Amino acid sequence: MVHISVDAVNLRSTYKVKQESDNVFSFKTKHGIVYTVGFVADVSFFDEGVYQFFIINESGHTSRADKEVFETVRVIIEEFFAQREPVMLYICDTTDKRQASRDRLFRIWFHTYIMNDAYSMYSEQMTIDNVRYFSSIILRKDHPMHNKVLSTFHDFIVEHSQR
Repeated sequence: MVHISVDAVNLRSTYKVKQESDNVFSFKTKHGIVYTVGFVADVSFFDEGVYQFFIINESGHTSRADKEVFETVRVIIEEFFAQREPVMLYICDTTDKRQASRDRLFRIWFHTYIMNDAYSMYSEQMTIDNVRYFSSIILRKDHPMHNKVLSTFHDFIVEHSQR
């Protein structure tokens, strides 16, 4: 089980973060946009230790470019990975057909992240019912089952994707 301390997050985050429930947090930006960020257990491709990451713009307003959002989310993710063994799964939202843009933004965030040399990011795409899904997993390079997690994720995508 992963536990993220809101106190530890608030020591370093740009925006004031409040805890909504276990591993679910929210914060309000200087532009008045409220984000909910969190991790929920996911057993779709691995028995344990995988958590699906999500970011929700609760306000429904178009978000402006705000580096402080990235910085706050980065701190939350760092606290998640302060533990050695969790795996982060990210699946881009498809409801407005902007999943490719979300995937691009997520990759930019990861590749500009100062400690990305400590983590592996593995991305896949799959099609189900004519909808293209973009997903990525991130785990520490020193994860005890690093290669097994990557191969299991890849096999899951291949098995469930419709060509």
